[in-house]
Amino acid sequence: MKHGFIAAALMALALGTSAGVWASGGGGGGGGGQSSPPSVMAAHIKAKLDARDWQGALSLLDEARQQQPRNADWWNYTGYAQRNLGHLPESFAAYEEALRLNPKHLGAHEYLGEAYLQDNQPDKAREQLKQLQALCGHCDEYQDLEEAISDYTAKHPG
Repeated sequence: MKHGFIAAALMALALGTSAGVWASGGGGGGGGGQSSPPSVMAAHIKAKLDARDWQGALSLLDEARQQQPRNADWWNYTGYAQRNLGHLPESFAAYEEALRLNPKHLGAHEYLGEAYLQDNQPDKAREQLKQLQALCGHCDEYQDLEEAISDYTAKHPG
């Protein structure tokens, strides 16, 4: 998934989520003990991911997941940040939770495939590619993972 897609997905999530689901408590940048509303939280997470501030993104994602533990997007972005830190076991766990919550989550399938490549498991990455093809044909996530597998194969012949 390209970085621009992350931004678009976070903004769509922000716009589509009601501020009422966010309970008061825990910081988020607002005063008065209120958590940040989803649009503000998504914007902060996007900024951290864009800046490659993986630890900062994870801190915000921890808060977001506490507020919305069944939000597959938050788990997917947690996996993305963990993977970029090289924390593959945590990354796999986060992607698996995203897919448990939403088995059709295109981004989680793509990112899980990329994590498998990072862990030198191209056959498992290809399985994620097959899942994507079944879910969305040759969508952006499919194409991005297909390209990552092609790049991996070129660097690891045999």
